[in-house]
Amino acid sequence: MKPDTAILLLNLGGPVNLDQVEPFLYNLFADRELIRLPGPAWFQPTYARGIARVRAKAAQGRYVEIGGGSPLLKESAAQAEGLRARLRAAGRSEPVKLLFRYTQPRAAGLLKALKRDGITKLLPVTFYPHDCRATTGSSLRELQREAKAMDLEVLPGVDSYATDEGYLAPLVEGIRAALEEHPYATVIFSAHSLPMKQIEAGDPYEREIKATVKALKARIGDTPGGCVLAYQSRVGPIRWLSPSLRATLKTFAGRDVIVVPISFVSEHIETLHELDIQYRHLAAKVGIKAYVRVKTPGTHPAYLDCLFRRAMERLP
Repeated sequence: MKPDTAILLLNLGGPVNLDQVEPFLYNLFADRELIRLPGPAWFQPTYARGIARVRAKAAQGRYVEIGGGSPLLKESAAQAEGLRARLRAAGRSEPVKLLFRYTQPRAAGLLKALKRDGITKLLPVTFYPHDCRATTGSSLRELQREAKAMDLEVLPGVDSYATDEGYLAPLVEGIRAALEEHPYATVIFSAHSLPMKQIEAGDPYEREIKATVKALKARIGDTPGGCVLAYQSRVGPIRWLSPSLRATLKTFAGRDVIVVPISFVSEHIETLHELDIQYRHLAAKVGIKAYVRVKTPGTHPAYLDCLFRRAMERLP
């Protein structure tokens, strides 16, 4: 019997080549649920177009340094295949599709194709480990809008897994391996920052980030260098979650650090360039002896098991 439900894996998306960089930036800055630019809502697309145009050249340069485009689509496809294989092994035949917010595949085109194939229900599963109105929330709201227009049902999905063992296990494994090489290093948990205005409005993101940090610290135990939390990827002059990773690194001259990205489950510009190039350069400049970056969960079996288990709990 043909399934009537499709599993949708939600993520930000990323430009696969340099021509896609400016449209990606425009889509990102035009999303008022992600970034509330100054001025009224109707003006945001115009403002976003200008920002994208100004930022495009520098952003393209960063993508050139990591191979000419984001590997996020390729890595997400591998994760989708890992989930698909687990579903098939369990006797399930639901299609597993990627759904990106700011690059293809986007909701409108994907849902049309799924409806043509007889799909009537959609199960969203997020690639964002932490519940956040600006990321998972924005993706879900766009999905709901497009699904409603096509008379498709969006089922209650998987919207976070901040303390799930399957998400934590790859990070713990990476931290322990790094500590074997650098036993006196300080572990810096690096999370994507968020404007304080959104936190003060009740966004659960900071709470979920701290739950992840607490769970990771419990698993790695006491270490000579200790552990700290810092935030990366802030944009603009408004108040963001603190301390920033930049400020934090400047306090560790003469020491070793292990940087653990906890907001991302695959490699992309914010890990491969921001952490591996920009902050590695800063670390050397301020006199940090060893700078080690733990990889994201990617296709680690434990993480794929996490996605499979949580999807199975939600499937009808």
